[in-house]
Amino acid sequence: MAQTEREQRLLADLEAMENLKTASTILDFQTVGDPADQYTITFRGKGLYRDMSRDKIEHVDQHECDIRLTLSYPQRPPDIRWLTPLFHPNISFGGFIRLHDVGMSWTEDMGLDVICERLWDVARLAYYDLENATSYTAKSWLEKQDQFTLPVDLRPLRDKMARSKSNVVRYTRKGDKRVLLSDADKEKEVFYIGEDTPVPQIELAWRAPRDGDEDVLYIGDE
Repeated sequence: MAQTEREQRLLADLEAMENLKTASTILDFQTVGDPADQYTITFRGKGLYRDMSRDKIEHVDQHECDIRLTLSYPQRPPDIRWLTPLFHPNISFGGFIRLHDVGMSWTEDMGLDVICERLWDVARLAYYDLENATSYTAKSWLEKQDQFTLPVDLRPLRDKMARSKSNVVRYTRKGDKRVLLSDADKEKEVFYIGEDTPVPQIELAWRAPRDGDEDVLYIGDE
């Protein structure tokens, strides 16, 4: 039986999630469905939660959220709900989170792995939007707090790649429309030198920095 367009998309999302898991010591997940249309995502890293019994903000070291790819997916965004306590201005009291409230405009080409990268940024408070707050208690606290340095966890979700000695920082296959780079990623310049990079046929002389030079990049023999 031929696969439907939705089934193909679900399989593509699962493959992207498996690749993300391979690149991360932070993320794990469990799935339901064949093909998978429900994910329980686990992030192992620091976030903040509010201890109601003591009215105190403290660290929490593991997070779980539920992502459901409804029958209208990918025409409509997934339903996302945080399952573990998290003190964040863009997560409602019931744990529900909308992509719009965390700076993402849904398109059918947006991959589930890209959403998870933003959810990790939410968990560690690398991203929050006070203007679209759904938790006004968290918003008020964030506007005044000086107890924690944000983000509370400095690691990117693909932290294995960040630790790698490879000079490939990030890449996207041409024609892969499912990958959406954030505005910050679009602004980054990537300098890549690989085995196939041609060697210049001119001799570059070393130059001592002049006054006012801030950065000097030298590549060559010692």
